[in-house]
Amino acid sequence: MSPDRPNARVAGTGSFLPPERVDNRVLFAHPGIRENFDVERARGSLKDVEDPEALAPDEVFDLWARQVTGIEERRVIPEGNDGLDPEAMCSEAGRLALERAGMEAADLDFIVAVSLTSSHEVPNVACTVAERLGVPHVGGFTMNAACAGFVYGLAAGCAHIRGGLGENVLVVCGDALTRITDYTDPKTAVLFADGAGAAVLAPSGQDEGVLGRPYTEADYAYEHLNLRGQGWETAREPSPKLHMGGGAHVLRQAIQAMRRVADRALETTDLGWDEIDYVVPHQANLRITRGLERVLSLGEGRVVHTIQRYGNLSASTVGVTLDEVLRGRHGPLPDPTRIVLTAVGGGYTSAGLVLSCRPAGG
Repeated sequence: MSPDRPNARVAGTGSFLPPERVDNRVLFAHPGIRENFDVERARGSLKDVEDPEALAPDEVFDLWARQVTGIEERRVIPEGNDGLDPEAMCSEAGRLALERAGMEAADLDFIVAVSLTSSHEVPNVACTVAERLGVPHVGGFTMNAACAGFVYGLAAGCAHIRGGLGENVLVVCGDALTRITDYTDPKTAVLFADGAGAAVLAPSGQDEGVLGRPYTEADYAYEHLNLRGQGWETAREPSPKLHMGGGAHVLRQAIQAMRRVADRALETTDLGWDEIDYVVPHQANLRITRGLERVLSLGEGRVVHTIQRYGNLSASTVGVTLDEVLRGRHGPLPDPTRIVLTAVGGGYTSAGLVLSCRPAGG
């Protein structure tokens, strides 16, 4: 990066999670899950359970879900709540990020929005968020890079600032995955949830903010996680639903991809893994983030896990988790705090990015 160009730093972060919590036993009450979940097969797969035969079906589902995904509960937009959609969640996360950055919406030059479940294709999410923040003239675009989208969005915002196209960029991501999930497939339905994350990027010096270069890559793979375009259903089909094949192959691929893009991003900096304070990975599955922890040989607490409480929020998992880290919810923040973001999403898309952040007040 040219030393005469500004770098981009994270000036503030925000997140929004719907208030409704749905634990595994409540989720099991969904007819599609209850009718298609093989209770006896799952019962036989349970580990470290003293008397699995004594368990009720919803207890089997709960223990199976925790064992396979790590998820205990997830956040969802309540049924019939038409006022809460991805655009609204993005707007609220964006407001909080601006507040923590000490900025007004009028200070923004550009908005990068990330979503695959927007309530409207046109106007796009960036345009809608700008209007809801009271700055309808601010330009922006919406992208879909699946679960890697927040890191892709930060890379785009960073490029905007480094290229001299503007100073302050809001990156927002939000999805209502529960609106598109296939609830006749328990392996898919148990994973996904709703929420939003945001970050405000602003100019900085070379040693603060996004260090080196963000790294992105892709590897086309349709069968493992796919969602056909909305509006492409036929007269005899329901609207297309999100479906995830899963399995050991996907788990290995996800761990390897997040390790690879994190390594590539770190290689463009002067840092080594021993100098990284936290790793914020996409929260796809607790077995995946624990697996990443093992292959990186990092001690307990340096790889952050949040899927247990929130479920898989697609791109928003990195945004929400980064917000929690920078507010000190996962441990002390050194000055500076060095963080690696890494994500892999269906399709596949992958991205890694290294941040150096000053703690609040630092």
